[in-house]
Amino acid sequence: MKETLKDPISTLAGMPFLDDKFDFGQLLAAVAAVRQVRANELGLDGVAPAQAGTWLDPGRALLVQEDPAPLIPGLALSRDRQADITYVLDDLAETVPAWSPLVRLPVRFLLLDTDDGAISASCRDWPQHILLAKVAFARYRELREQVTHELCHQWLYMIQEVWRLAREGAEQLILPSGTADRTPSEVLGAAHVAAALGRLHRIDPADAAPQIAAGHIRYLIDYGRGCLSLLDGIDDDLTDAGRALVQRLKEAL
Repeated sequence: MKETLKDPISTLAGMPFLDDKFDFGQLLAAVAAVRQVRANELGLDGVAPAQAGTWLDPGRALLVQEDPAPLIPGLALSRDRQADITYVLDDLAETVPAWSPLVRLPVRFLLLDTDDGAISASCRDWPQHILLAKVAFARYRELREQVTHELCHQWLYMIQEVWRLAREGAEQLILPSGTADRTPSEVLGAAHVAAALGRLHRIDPADAAPQIAAGHIRYLIDYGRGCLSLLDGIDDDLTDAGRALVQRLKEAL
């Protein structure tokens, strides 16, 4: 499938959270098919081809991950915190109607149980799993931003299940924030988050004062552009698919 499909931008009519005509259905179908093939290779059975969509369940998705990295420590969410997330998802769908199918992606939310200062976390090895720290629930605006942030990662992870974005052995990079040892795909993900959050804050800054919202949008744009400048320096390490995503992000930022 990776060889027969064109780049993700032309195949899917853009990027999730940036393009309202993004073909989420085609991506989900492709991911389900890829996971079905992987399940067959691993000797898993019990799912007919016509039921390949069952691989979009977060729990079943883990079954086809080969040697996944250990999951970041997480705990079950309380009923109140789960309700807070549901409210955020509903609000995002109302604020940007085109995002409705994106925020309805089956995701398992967990409480991030670490003391390293992280507010949220996810991992490509654990598709459709999002961890949120207690501090993420302190303010609605923070929770909305972290949920959107991690959902962007989940959709990009799925794109990566169908398309390789960088070549093996690609140079590791340092994000503009100072975080080191990031792959080109992770830098792409950071730029994608910046572009999506910038769009969200332009549509609805939530409870931020206008000058605060404008400053935050400027920060996001500058951060996203900083990520893209890093990728310009390693263009040969990107695949055609990766370069197509970079170009779309340059247009968005």
